[in-house]
Amino acid sequence: METNNKIYQENMEKKIRTISEFPDKVLLKILSLLPSKDVVATGVLSKRWRSLWKDLKTFRYEGESLSRTYWKFARFINRTSSVESLQLKINPSATNKDIQSLVNMAVARSMRELRIEMICKNFELPKSFYMFSQLETVILDKVSLMDPPPDVHLPCLKRLHLLSVKFSGDESVKFFLSICPILEELVVKRSSLTNVMIFTIDVPTLRILSIDNTSGKSRPKGVHGFTTYRPAVFSFIFLDHLELCLCSAEQWNLLTRILNYAPRLRVLQLKLYHKHCVKDTKNLMGNQPDLIPKSLSSHLEILEWRQYNDTAQEREAAKYILANASGLKKATFYTESTEKHGMLKELECVARGSKTCQLVFK
Repeated sequence: METNNKIYQENMEKKIRTISEFPDKVLLKILSLLPSKDVVATGVLSKRWRSLWKDLKTFRYEGESLSRTYWKFARFINRTSSVESLQLKINPSATNKDIQSLVNMAVARSMRELRIEMICKNFELPKSFYMFSQLETVILDKVSLMDPPPDVHLPCLKRLHLLSVKFSGDESVKFFLSICPILEELVVKRSSLTNVMIFTIDVPTLRILSIDNTSGKSRPKGVHGFTTYRPAVFSFIFLDHLELCLCSAEQWNLLTRILNYAPRLRVLQLKLYHKHCVKDTKNLMGNQPDLIPKSLSSHLEILEWRQYNDTAQEREAAKYILANASGLKKATFYTESTEKHGMLKELECVARGSKTCQLVFK
């Protein structure tokens, strides 16, 4: 037994020496993936590790009761020299006061990135959140943005992810997006959005847009949907990358509407993630000529279609895209079907608009 323990200890010391040979940049990247309490624990490994964490730019907090640990965590953050990103994963026992304290601390440090994930329930963000003048990235999961105060501004915000975020209504969505004048990336997942009927996107500076309008369990009841607000082509003049979960004919109509106002779209990703989506695809095709505007035919370069089922409607849609996208470089279809070879053969027979397009089935 003693021999085994000695061998184990020697192996551990060898692994520690090996890791310690990595450059600081690599070690800091590894530490940024760990919760803060584990980061501090690495200080016992060696003298070098004792102060290495102070150069971290990203900190992750995962805690049950912030009331018991907040001041310890605050001192921990204040000892760092260059922290730019704060990632919070907060359990139900946390209070609104706890959340406010952490957000206030992030505001005081002028952080550029804030990620908040709530477990089980929504918390409303404190008003201090809107004082982030340097904030560039915000990722919110199960957070409430009910009534943003007037006269607020997020002038530097470029990346915004709204994952099951709760709003007070349609107008609060429009207002929140309106205070982000240079927003370039918007990701929206609406699996539990109960207060918003129409999610209006009025962001002409967008370059990347990702929409998942479904729940993994069931479609939301009522007339829930998205709309692009501006009627002019300038609505999505900078949009380069579109990712859309297509689960009904309405979603295909949304795709057509967006594409009509996205003259520079280069990457198109279509997804059918959920089983119930497949059942709804029987009427997804509208008038075929309107599916992909011809103004985009020379710009679209990459097509990715996940959960492709080769229904008659999907097949016609795929054929239309291949036939009209003259600048297409690669079209990739992901399917669970065992008939991949037959699907590939059929689409290969399509007279493609791009003679150099690579067709791939996975």
